[in-house]
Amino acid sequence: MAPSPDRPLLVVEDDEDIREALQGYLELQGYAVQVARDGREALERLEALPRPALILLDMALPVMDGHRVLMARGRSEVLAQVPVVILSAGMTDMHPRDRAVYAASQGVAALLPKPVDPRQLLETVQRLLAGTAAARADAHP
Repeated sequence: MAPSPDRPLLVVEDDEDIREALQGYLELQGYAVQVARDGREALERLEALPRPALILLDMALPVMDGHRVLMARGRSEVLAQVPVVILSAGMTDMHPRDRAVYAASQGVAALLPKPVDPRQLLETVQRLLAGTAAARADAHP
C-alpha cells in the first residue's frame, strides 16, 4: 500500500537515537512522520488535526508512560480508532498470553520487540494502514 500523505504516523519514543532512526526510515519509505518525546506530548499530537493514521508507541516514557497514553486514548471514541503498535523491549519479558491479553484489553493492534526489525515494522505499518483504509471505505460507500 502506498503511504497516505494526508495523515502522518506518530512515533512516540524518548530515546533520541531510536526516535530519529524510526522517523528517518519511515520518511524514506514515503510516510509523513510526527514525533513525540513523552506521553503528554503524544496526547497533544493525538488531539491535534490531522490526527495520526497510526501510533508507534514506546512504553517506558517520561512524564506519562505508554500505559497511561493507552488509557487516555481508550477514553476517547475518536482516539481509540487510531491503531497503536507498541515498540517495547520490556514487554518481551511478559508471557505471550499476558502480552496478548494486555494488547486486546488496550486495543493495541500489534506489539513489536525492540530493537525492531525494519522489514517487520514496515510490513506491520502497511498491513494496519491497509486495514484502516478498508474500514473507512466500508463506512463511507
